[in-house]
Amino acid sequence: MHLLSQIKTNTLFYFFLVVLSFFFSTSGNAFSDILVDSYCHLSILCLQKEASNFQELITLATQYQNDRETLNQKEEIKKSEFTQARDALFSSFGITATEYGIYMGKNGRAVNKYLAENPSIKQTIANLRAQINALMEQYERLKGEKGTPALPVVGAPALQE
Repeated sequence: MHLLSQIKTNTLFYFFLVVLSFFFSTSGNAFSDILVDSYCHLSILCLQKEASNFQELITLATQYQNDRETLNQKEEIKKSEFTQARDALFSSFGITATEYGIYMGKNGRAVNKYLAENPSIKQTIANLRAQINALMEQYERLKGEKGTPALPVVGAPALQE
């Protein structure tokens, strides 16, 4: 399985967790150890890391565009590094990737209120999402994987317009 497919599968999984949590959320806060501002800060850090990851993948795809086997091997190594870095980032905030994915469903109103009160943070998240989508499309073009639309980055707060 190609790295891009795995990234999209993981993104789809986190999206599913967030959607599922909307349906099964309770009024209580299951993640009292992380505050809304920390969640939004973590979201920005995750998005920045994802943008950086795609930039690294683009560099690899450019460097090994004529050697698909080596590219696939290098991508697998990067995937492992990306996963370790992501898990360490979540751990530094005292939560897991699953808890992060569910947080918005349980605390969506508070997050959206916080973002409404902090438009610069909301804009930063929107800008990072746009950057990631552009990088993902560039990566797909380099890899020659067309016809698969870029999925929205999941886990970052949903922006209410």
